[in-house]
Amino acid sequence: MRQISTDDFLLANEAQLIYENASGFEPVRGNLKHWKGFVGIIEGTEIPIFANIWIQDGFPDIPPFVDITPKVNHPNVEDNETLSLRILSNWKKNYNIYEVINDIQDLFTKVPARAYKTKVKRVKKEERESTLQVYPIPTRQLPLVQAKAPEVDLKISEEKRSIEKSIVDYQKEIENISRNIEKEREALLKEGGVKIETKEIPISREDNLKAEVNAIEDTLETIQEKFEDGDLTNLDFYKLHRRYSKKGYKAEKQLNKIRVDKSDGMTKEEEKILELEADLFASIVTLDNLTQGFENNEVEQIAYRKQLRSLLRGIFKARMQLEKTGFNLEEFVKREKLDERYSEGIRQLRVAEGVETTEAVSIPFDTLKKMPSKTADFVSSAIELIDLTRLRSVARADLLLADIDEMLHILKTFPSIPEDHWVIGDLNNWRDILSKYKPQDVIKEEDCEKLEFQAARWLNDFRRVLKEL
Repeated sequence: MRQISTDDFLLANEAQLIYENASGFEPVRGNLKHWKGFVGIIEGTEIPIFANIWIQDGFPDIPPFVDITPKVNHPNVEDNETLSLRILSNWKKNYNIYEVINDIQDLFTKVPARAYKTKVKRVKKEERESTLQVYPIPTRQLPLVQAKAPEVDLKISEEKRSIEKSIVDYQKEIENISRNIEKEREALLKEGGVKIETKEIPISREDNLKAEVNAIEDTLETIQEKFEDGDLTNLDFYKLHRRYSKKGYKAEKQLNKIRVDKSDGMTKEEEKILELEADLFASIVTLDNLTQGFENNEVEQIAYRKQLRSLLRGIFKARMQLEKTGFNLEEFVKREKLDERYSEGIRQLRVAEGVETTEAVSIPFDTLKKMPSKTADFVSSAIELIDLTRLRSVARADLLLADIDEMLHILKTFPSIPEDHWVIGDLNNWRDILSKYKPQDVIKEEDCEKLEFQAARWLNDFRRVLKEL
């Protein structure tokens, strides 16, 4: 069994700190030496800006190297797209990557970037809105052969713009077809001696929605293809997948209302409920996609963990609001045929909410509002434990320990849970068991079975605590 090296330990530690203290970044292709993430948008546009952080040999004695894509006008960005930053120029070995990420995001928030045309003239320190100073990057921190950001970054930006544009293009196409049909109708009426008033017939709301539904279906297919081809990162893919699944659901429901009720509008209450149901639907659909990707080894465990938490938070938030309107989950699942269409997403939802068996305690959404984030994090950690142990081959000791540590931390700060609670004791026992393994070791099958069973018990007890709050 390969021993974990000092470099591997440093990189793993940096990764853990990033996920705990920063947001929007993930390793590119699982390479912990190359991190990429969203840091802002080009001023006056919706074009995203990404930062690439390259951890060089010799880290942490040598600072990381940062470049920005696409090319932008900004006082701190050089012509070669290199980013100048105070923390990099005054680097100390006790600094961490997450601090660099937070400084970059803070910089682009205070001093927005503009579309690249000509070089931005550096402004004086007292005139600059940002408190971050600009320093030249020392030569020693540049690699001998400077790593280039993948060309796919520009493709991603172009793809996102084309996705937004595709819906409008479909609508225009339908509108042109409608105009041509109207012209043909007028010509036939004139031939028959029928006098008509020539006027442009505007495209109907129904035709607009038809075009939108078709465009979103094509867009989701394109996003899937781009992801499979490696042109989209996990983070970009799941964000886009969730966003357009929500848009598609809303457009489809609005279209059905027009067809059934012959009504071209909704009340404010109907719109509110539709928005929440669309959020819930999109989260379940994306959860289904995420779960299948993880089980097929197409999604890395770190990305799975991050996306799982985000999706569960979205589900819990939507459910909290829908509960106030008399919402019934089982009726919703049946009406939308979610069990048939997105079975893996529904399976995860039932595990999370406690409706997978008649004996399980369901999450009481009337009390969830007291601790929504911690609840979602505890539930997602438990689900990840169950999935890792269920799949066996990915049940590595270090991954399982990370989830157990997270659950312990939450329980120790959760209201009404005493220090001597049985789950805390059980978690500590399992922590001792897993600590005997080497970090990269896959734990024994018998331990997998026991831990999978215990994780379900811990989750059920946690739901019971919520119910008693």
